[in-house]
Amino acid sequence: MMRCFIIKASEARTSPDFSLKSLSMYRMDLIARCIIAAFSKPSGIRKNVVLHIVLEGPPNPPITVSINGEELEFMPISEIKAAEIVYNALANKPNKGVYVRRKSFSEVVMENLNNEIFYLHENGTDINNIKITRNPIFILGDHKGIDKESEKFLDKIGVRRVSLGPISYLSSHCITIVNYELDNRGF
Repeated sequence: MMRCFIIKASEARTSPDFSLKSLSMYRMDLIARCIIAAFSKPSGIRKNVVLHIVLEGPPNPPITVSINGEELEFMPISEIKAAEIVYNALANKPNKGVYVRRKSFSEVVMENLNNEIFYLHENGTDINNIKITRNPIFILGDHKGIDKESEKFLDKIGVRRVSLGPISYLSSHCITIVNYELDNRGF
């Protein structure tokens, strides 16, 4: 069974013009940590994960970088190596298992409506009280969260809000917690 994460990255660059030595400038550090959290496990790569990163920063938004764990050949263990995955994809030299499409956040969500979709939000239903039955998709924001317009869109199409607790966590920590929860449930 696959699990999927969709990250709405409001400031992340949409061209390979960011410095790999200064990742925090366009919050590519956040993206890099999310990649590591999504795919790392003690024995290698999580093959049952797909990560969609919707880049909404300048100069050409939106661009979605999708990473399929089944096809990944290496696990980046540093933020720089993880950011290189996005950098190479934007430079039209994607690694195996990495795909670039001109898709908006709403388009990525809509093309996944046949799966269970959950929006990670502090005020949602506790994840421990949620029954997950098939290929779950978890939506999360960056350091700014999800904007009001996108929240209205998610509410309109019936996406359930799920909470990991009453406080905000880093996006990468949310991914780690969800992976842990799903692993414990045998997914």
